[in-house]
Amino acid sequence: MRHTAALILPYYGTLPNYFPLWLKSAGANPDFTFMLFTDCDMSGYNVPENVKVIHLTFEGLKKLIAPHLDFPFVLETPYKLCDYKPMYGLIFRDWLEGYDFWGHVDPDIVWGDLGRFITDDLMDNYGRLYRRGHLTLYRNTPDVNGFALHGLPGWNISYRDVYRTGKYAGLDENVLAERLFSRFAYGGGGNIT
Repeated sequence: MRHTAALILPYYGTLPNYFPLWLKSAGANPDFTFMLFTDCDMSGYNVPENVKVIHLTFEGLKKLIAPHLDFPFVLETPYKLCDYKPMYGLIFRDWLEGYDFWGHVDPDIVWGDLGRFITDDLMDNYGRLYRRGHLTLYRNTPDVNGFALHGLPGWNISYRDVYRTGKYAGLDENVLAERLFSRFAYGGGGNIT
């Protein structure tokens, strides 16, 4: 694989009992960097070389989000982070420098051979690969990274509404995310689902 990709997983709370399987499957994909932002104790885990553990508190994460929103936002529980996934390119930009793509992943997936499905040909031609919360990749460019902070034409809800409530809106994988990205015109291609 010629392109580089960082797959982001913020995790707060107690890691699930199957997390060693997630780590092992991530390690079996050395062409991808997995970034785990967490306050969990990782000392008892066998962390593969391509899994970067970044110790960050939940409060520290909120401080990373604040500069990107010009209004008071609500983030009371880690689950609400699902709505913030489309903003990860902005939130974690300091860690994403040098990567061609960034993505968000979930901890309850045991990965197969990602390189069989995420190919250079796809990465050459699309601004976004896949569209579900458990695995979505975005081209790491300023315009793509900021797509989530645009309005939704014809809708009575906006990203501001999503971030002003503690309720999960599904911005990572439902029609709101699709509408947000669909109105964004990436010069090198569109979406692949």
